Amino acid sequence: MTAVRAAALAACVCAAAAPARAAEPFDGRWAADARACATESAASLLRVNALSLQWGDAACVVRTSYRVRDAWHIDARCWGEGTISSVPITLRMRGEHLLLGWGRAPAEELWRCR
Repeated sequence: MTAVRAAALAACVCAAAAPARAAEPFDGRWAADARACATESAASLLRVNALSLQWGDAACVVRTSYRVRDAWHIDARCWGEGTISSVPITLRMRGEHLLLGWGRAPAEELWRCR
C-alpha cells in the first residue's frame, strides 16, 4: 500500500469515527417569553433548523444563507396567510436569547424552549 493510499484510508477512518456535527445555536424551539414555551401552542413557537423556520401556519425555506461571527443571514422563501414572498432574516445570539430580525422590522428577542 502506498503512503498516499494509507493516508487517504486513515483520513476516511477518522472522518467516519468523528461525532456528528453539533446543532447550531439557532436550532430549536423559541418563544417571545419563557411562559409561552410551556403552552406548546404551535402558533406561539418559532421552530428553527438548518433548512427552515416555522411558526403557526407560516413557514420559510432557507434558499441561501451565510454566517458572519454570531449572526446567520438568511434569504428565505416564506408563505403564510395566502401569500408567498422572499424575506431577509437575521438570527443572532445574545447570550442564551435569539434575536430575530425579520425584513425591516426591529429585531425581536426570543427565549429558548427546553
